[in-house]
Amino acid sequence: MIFCKELNKSFNSQQEMFKAIVENKLGIKALKKSTVKFTEGFSCLLSDNETIKGIVSKANEQVEGNPTEIRVRVVMNTTNVLDSHGDVHIDGIWKRTLQHSNIKLHLQEHRRDFDKVISSTAKAYTKNLMLEDLGSELKGETQALIFDSVVTASRNPLMFEQYKNGWVNNHSVGMGYVDFVVCINSEEKWAKEEKENWDKYYPMIANKESADADGYFWAVLEAKLIEGSAVLFGSNWVTPTLDNNLKFDNSLSEEDKTESPAGTQEKINTFINLI
Repeated sequence: MIFCKELNKSFNSQQEMFKAIVENKLGIKALKKSTVKFTEGFSCLLSDNETIKGIVSKANEQVEGNPTEIRVRVVMNTTNVLDSHGDVHIDGIWKRTLQHSNIKLHLQEHRRDFDKVISSTAKAYTKNLMLEDLGSELKGETQALIFDSVVTASRNPLMFEQYKNGWVNNHSVGMGYVDFVVCINSEEKWAKEEKENWDKYYPMIANKESADADGYFWAVLEAKLIEGSAVLFGSNWVTPTLDNNLKFDNSLSEEDKTESPAGTQEKINTFINLI
């Protein structure tokens, strides 16, 4: 028996499950669009501090002295990785939402409470990086969603200490689905469109063995970014802290950003109410 989490049902064969997904894909997509996606950490891995390499090595060092404010640079999401939701985020997924505003909420564990806010003025942007430089064993290029945040001891004492001591290795986005397609590895006539999607997006996946085992995935082409969170386990585990003692000013340099905001930035609360 094969269990399909999208349909909450077991099937006798993979092909039987695939056909049911195709027949019910509009309903599945409507359900996905009606929910906010958070982390599903139980099926993911953390990078051990000793194995972190590349550009993230100094993020695991304790900040010296007794500061009351530190600046951190973290990866909230990476594209081309099949996550525990069965999703693969495709390059450009955040383009429209960042053009609306690049000022985002940085939260603790997706908790929408005042005492769980790490920063309400995090600056978000994307940057093309190599997965292996982010402490991952996966190979290839990714478009990383990065937050630059000012973390203060007075705002969230717990997370200030976590970042200060270099203990935050995973992050996660709270997001709403906008545009996405199902990709299925089947030669059946009823899966013609889904097989074309598979052939188009499968080559982009860094962890192809996971896609091969499942036989299907969802390619997410666009999503609305609601917030980014520090978590113990992320549904996408290639989301480390890049720097926990960053020296940067309040503006993004041109070489650091690949998605720049366009037009007047609006208040975060107004943006969330529109989602």
